[in-house]
Amino acid sequence: MRHQDSADVSAGQQGGRTGKQRLDCSVCNNHVDTTDRLAFVTFPCHVRAFLGESFKVWRCPNCRTIHCLDVVDLEHYYAKYPFAGMELTWPFRIFYRNLTRRLTKHGFTKDQFMLDYGCGNGLFIKYLQGCGFANCHGYDPYGGNDNDATLQQGPFDDILLQDVLEHVEDPSGLLHEMNNMLAPGGHIFVGTPNAESLDLTRPEEFLNEVHVPYHLHIYSRKVVEDMGRRQGWTPVGFFDRPYHDRPWFGLNTRAAKVYQQLVGGTMDAVLEPVQPWKAMTSPRFVFFAAVGYWLSNKSDMTIVFQKSQ
Repeated sequence: MRHQDSADVSAGQQGGRTGKQRLDCSVCNNHVDTTDRLAFVTFPCHVRAFLGESFKVWRCPNCRTIHCLDVVDLEHYYAKYPFAGMELTWPFRIFYRNLTRRLTKHGFTKDQFMLDYGCGNGLFIKYLQGCGFANCHGYDPYGGNDNDATLQQGPFDDILLQDVLEHVEDPSGLLHEMNNMLAPGGHIFVGTPNAESLDLTRPEEFLNEVHVPYHLHIYSRKVVEDMGRRQGWTPVGFFDRPYHDRPWFGLNTRAAKVYQQLVGGTMDAVLEPVQPWKAMTSPRFVFFAAVGYWLSNKSDMTIVFQKSQ
């Protein structure tokens, strides 16, 4: 795999836009024809600070990878990213309990050293430490903590790479960096949207997974597993739905998306105080709140790899 080239376009810089485009698949090098209008789908940005902005995406016909066409200044967009203000509310405790179970299923214990790479504001680390997992550390390239000191805590027995791979331009480089920090025999959990489950003709249904302009590349299970194997890792586990897709009433991804639409359509809204009157007066929300777990699009996946001893 090579670094994918970006071609200059005539459009000038606007806000966080760089005036460049991704025209070559970062996995198989297939070149997209910019004159083929049917190759591109427009998705709106659903972060409140950037409402009104939209970006095009395209799917590689060879490897099925989805690419955000527009290259942007990510620091500009992360400066107002809503997840920085997340709090450990009771729904997140339910979601994080499920995520912890995934880790412990593959040998994670309270004595092991664990790194949550791309931890945001460190909320999951706070949850783990509250459950007695004292050797957990968080790192985020856009965080304000002492990142270098955090990474020096390794090697790590377990690394969580949750919702990170799709945010980076060079995934192979990132995984190589993770390999250097992962202890022999350790596990790495790669959670990311599944390109094969995303229908680009339905932007209203898959706004969160495509998540322009933050998600640069979205991969299939096969592509991610191939990336891991090139690091010498062995796939040892697979989860075909996001950790926050639970069978509890209202706490599944289909219901969450309906609620998000009801309260303004932005990701910011789902992090704010719940508006139950809006939710319970919507027949569509009540339906998906009850049965949405069993109607899941399974649009996210987690692949568990183990490094050789």
